Amino acid sequence: MSTSLERALKAARHDDSSVRQRAAFWLGTHGDESIAEELVSLLLTEPDFYVRETLTWAVVTRSASTYPLLVQALTGPGPARVQVLHALSKIRDPASVAEILPLADDEDDAVAAKAWWALGRIGTPGAVTALVDHLGDEDEFRRKELTRALEQAGEAAVAALATRLADPDTSVRRHAAEVLLGIGDPAARAAAPELFHVVEHDDKEVVLPAIEALAELDLPEVDDVLVRLRDGDDAWLSITAGWLLTDRAERH
Repeated sequence: MSTSLERALKAARHDDSSVRQRAAFWLGTHGDESIAEELVSLLLTEPDFYVRETLTWAVVTRSASTYPLLVQALTGPGPARVQVLHALSKIRDPASVAEILPLADDEDDAVAAKAWWALGRIGTPGAVTALVDHLGDEDEFRRKELTRALEQAGEAAVAALATRLADPDTSVRRHAAEVLLGIGDPAARAAAPELFHVVEHDDKEVVLPAIEALAELDLPEVDDVLVRLRDGDDAWLSITAGWLLTDRAERH
């Protein structure tokens, strides 16, 4: 190992975070594959957010050598696993899905949420299936984090979400509609038939996000449905559809 690398690695453990930040940047710019183990170790123990982000970048740019070490570290303590999952979400290697899946059910909400995020970023069918299995969670933090992860998956998650619009559990159907609303146009267009069905046949608590999700889609048949609802007998649906028609007109 060169003297410069040795100095940088020593500086990366300095008490001053600004010194560690400069060292992390230097290592990410000039370091080679030989420091993979040291980089991962630094990442897992760094207390400063900004230095961790720089170390994450350094680790991700050397994923060929750091990836096996990251996978091994998934069995570590909670904070370390969160940071490992953060790095894996940036590497986005489909091979990591099998290693991440068990953590999607972790008792530590922070670990589970970061596992969801990584799965959403990777977006393979197996990853999406694991995510939609958690739809309907009423815990605010978990619901928000799962929504973000599925929105990150985008079009890759649309078919699975459309299927869940027919789930027996109302909370699952509502959550699926909310995620489709977040995914938006054009990615969510494939779910339009299922959303139309929900609007015609489901409970109002599911109908509202379904209508809003449809209103985001640039499809002419959406206007026909909204006009029919606006002119219908249900006052609540009429007002909602009217607002959405106005919004669509302003956007177009």
